[in-house]
Amino acid sequence: SGLPEVDFDALRRELAKEKEPPAPASRPEFCLFADSASMQGRRPKQEDRHVKIPDLTKAAKALKMPIDHLPQPCAFFSVYDGHQGQQCSEFVAKGFHVKLLKRLSADTDSAKWTEERICSTLKEICEELDSEFLQKFRTSPDGTTLVVALVVGTKLYTAWVGDSRLVLCQRSQMQQLLSVAATKDHRPNLEAEAKRVKAAGGIVLDFGMGVYRVAHDGYKEKMREIRRQQALGMGFAGKEPVALAVSRAIGDRDFKAVTGKALLIAQPDVKCVQLDRTHMSMALMCDGISDVMRDEEICAELEMRRPGPPDPVKRCRIACGALVQEAYKRGSEDNLTVIFVRFQWEGGYKEAPLPSSHPFAKAMAEAASKGNTAAAASKKRRQEAAANVKRQKVDAYERAIAQQNREDEARLKVETNGAPDTKVKESKEEAKDSEEKKDEEDDDDGMTFL
Repeated sequence: SGLPEVDFDALRRELAKEKEPPAPASRPEFCLFADSASMQGRRPKQEDRHVKIPDLTKAAKALKMPIDHLPQPCAFFSVYDGHQGQQCSEFVAKGFHVKLLKRLSADTDSAKWTEERICSTLKEICEELDSEFLQKFRTSPDGTTLVVALVVGTKLYTAWVGDSRLVLCQRSQMQQLLSVAATKDHRPNLEAEAKRVKAAGGIVLDFGMGVYRVAHDGYKEKMREIRRQQALGMGFAGKEPVALAVSRAIGDRDFKAVTGKALLIAQPDVKCVQLDRTHMSMALMCDGISDVMRDEEICAELEMRRPGPPDPVKRCRIACGALVQEAYKRGSEDNLTVIFVRFQWEGGYKEAPLPSSHPFAKAMAEAASKGNTAAAASKKRRQEAAANVKRQKVDAYERAIAQQNREDEARLKVETNGAPDTKVKESKEEAKDSEEKKDEEDDDDGMTFL
């Protein structure tokens, strides 16, 4: 009687729960395949670096920084375009995804990882890497631009500093291929960027042919002095001034606040794009490619059908190699790097609406405004063809009638001109008959009947 009472029903329910298999994880809406290509090109050194992690969840688990609490799939891709050396691009390439995984795995509450928080995390990492590089490498003048793509479920987070670029490719109506720029280059020819550079004490130089560069005040005077001394055969022992083609970058000590003037900043722009079944692929690239090819040309080259193995990863590699070769053929003077990512959706692809700015859409709108849509134009052509056939038939009938009339007139004319003697003879015979008849009547009047 002193034993505690045991609720055997509750115990059986608990045991049943333990035996139940875990609920299956929801299947991702899509999977992705990726590969890359890189070429030194016409530069003396390869200063580009890139990172591709198609399965970030698996990599995070291997690094003991799990991110299973985030929507799946998760992937990470980045291109780092170094300049004046490769030390900065290599430093950032090794550190960015590690810092990102540390932050993502630190908080396992998926509800707290909102769009705003992830965007803020990407910004913090860019600025943190810039600060660490400037502190660690105090004599390195080099820097790097970057573009980063973080896929979390069906959301694509993009952060970029400088002129490295990310382009999304879509298939739209009428089988038109669309290129959608997910980034906007940070270049000194932009009004807002030029204004900030000048406010910090720098200048923006126009080198012609659409090339603008950021430099310190007095750049032109120093360059003239260097050229003068070289022309006199005196040489130049000092350091030649530098002008950069970007207005934002990681590193570049001589253009940052640590040396007096913050002509360049490391603050990135961040964007979130909702992926859907209209998105076929995306490409991350350095400016060595985007300087010689338009976005639509890049998409067309990557999506071109080529013979090759059925393996989607190998096909991505072939497409990347073809793009890099095409950019080199077009005269690119820079290093060349591209990462190509293809999305494979469960329900297949959908057609994206054709934007009004597309040339095909403009042509359709112009035709519609004139009442000549494709269907109306086709109907009009059929009607015109039928009218032409009818007109030809009428013309042929009229020609036949006219010809018949001409033949009848000619026959009548021939008959009329060929029978005058016959008519005269007939008229003489008729006159003779009438005279003979009259004489007979006279003879009858003179006879006496007995």
